[in-house]
Amino acid sequence: MSNSKQSSTTSDVDLIAEFLRKHPSIFQQHPELLDNLELKDSRGTSSLLERQVARLQDRLEHIHAQHHELADIASNNESIASKLDSVLTRLLSIQHLSEFLVDFPRSVREAFALEEVVIKTESSVSGKPSEKLSYKEASRRLSAKHAVCDDRWPQSVNNLFFKTPIKSSALVPLISEQDGEVLGILALGSNDSRRFAPDLGSAHLDRLGLLAGTCLARLLLEAA
Repeated sequence: MSNSKQSSTTSDVDLIAEFLRKHPSIFQQHPELLDNLELKDSRGTSSLLERQVARLQDRLEHIHAQHHELADIASNNESIASKLDSVLTRLLSIQHLSEFLVDFPRSVREAFALEEVVIKTESSVSGKPSEKLSYKEASRRLSAKHAVCDDRWPQSVNNLFFKTPIKSSALVPLISEQDGEVLGILALGSNDSRRFAPDLGSAHLDRLGLLAGTCLARLLLEAA
């Protein structure tokens, strides 16, 4: 019985709240209602105006926080774009496959201040059964052809790409723009566990993987 009464009271309160939202001028039409209002906070009873001002201040603080967050994101994106441009400029100047395999990872490592950057292809691990299995596991995680960030990669995958302990890393498929084939994997390793957290967006990394993959496809064709 009490539950039914409580449910009815809650329903009535919701209806009243909805009515007030639809008729914000009700207190102008019936000012006598203001005499019966009770607005209490931790300091005791406050006026309607004080409560409205407090609400507005809360909203403004929330808006300011959102603005700062968006500004930080925009600044970070601008910084990443600038670093990507420098890497891609270097990528365009590469003329030989050996140069790509050595100089490109170095330019990425230096531009983004990473501990390790490594490129692996299926052919580079074909002679080592354990590495071949690890490469297949990494490729399976990249089946959607998008970069994947994680701080809990299997140890076998970490061992395949990195020589030192890495706390988080991103695996980026090197994709040929011409036919969409995955030609290899670019691994970015950091000692910061938050650097490549699983929820990190992959748009910039995917762009890097596509352009690097297209460059690799050209170099492989020229070397054939």
